[in-house]
Amino acid sequence: MTATNSLKNWRKDIIMTEYKVITLPLAEEDIADQTDYIAFELKSPETAVNMVRGFRKVINSLSLFPQSHELDEDEELAAYGIRKTYYKNYKIYFLIDEREQTVYILRVFHMLVDSREKILRIFRA
Repeated sequence: MTATNSLKNWRKDIIMTEYKVITLPLAEEDIADQTDYIAFELKSPETAVNMVRGFRKVINSLSLFPQSHELDEDEELAAYGIRKTYYKNYKIYFLIDEREQTVYILRVFHMLVDSREKILRIFRA
C-alpha cells in the first residue's frame, strides 16, 4: 500500500460507537414548556416549531461522540458525570452510560435559570 492509499483509508481504523439517546420525561416537559411559552404566550408558533426542531437536532447529535462535550462546571454535578451542550440560549444536560452505550437527556433549561438544584433532585430522589 502506498502512502497515498494509506492516507485515503485512514478512517477505516476508527471505530465510531453510536450511542442510543433517551430523553427523560422531565427533559421532554422542559422542552414543551419552553416551546409552549413561545407558541402561546409570545404568539410565535413558527418560532416554537423551529425551536423543537433545533432541540431535537442537537439532542440527536449526541449519539456520536457525546464525550466531546464538557462536564458541568459545578463540582457536584461533574462528580455525577453530568455534561452539557447548548442550543441557542438553552443548556441541555445529559449523562452518558458507557456500559449501555446510552445518553440520557436529563433536563433542558434557559441559561438564566439556576438549574443546579433541579438537576440534583434527580439523584437525590
